[in-house]
Amino acid sequence: MILAIPLFLPILIYITQFADVSAKEINSRNLVREVVRAYVTSEDLGEAQSRASTMLEYGAHRMGFTETEISSMKLSITCSSHSCLTEGERVLARLQVTSPDIHRTIDVSAQMYVSPWQ
Repeated sequence: MILAIPLFLPILIYITQFADVSAKEINSRNLVREVVRAYVTSEDLGEAQSRASTMLEYGAHRMGFTETEISSMKLSITCSSHSCLTEGERVLARLQVTSPDIHRTIDVSAQMYVSPWQ
């Protein structure tokens, strides 16, 4: 029985690593969803960019990202046409996070439509 314990160590390491990667991906997905929501509920483009940046920084801290991960974040927001905040417009936010802890770059995106009832 004692001889079998070293055989379980690689499995334990793999499961722990997988859990860390999954947690970072879930947090990144939630963060980009909140960022795009802040963007599409804004009144004008200047406010939209400011709200998205504020939500990215505040949300990243609240979700437990490290300072290194926060400084590595790259956010891009694209719209389906020229005027981003007209009703029915599709807004896509893409977030890339490089995590030195898990030696991986996480790439997530979320999209929302600008509400006509805003």
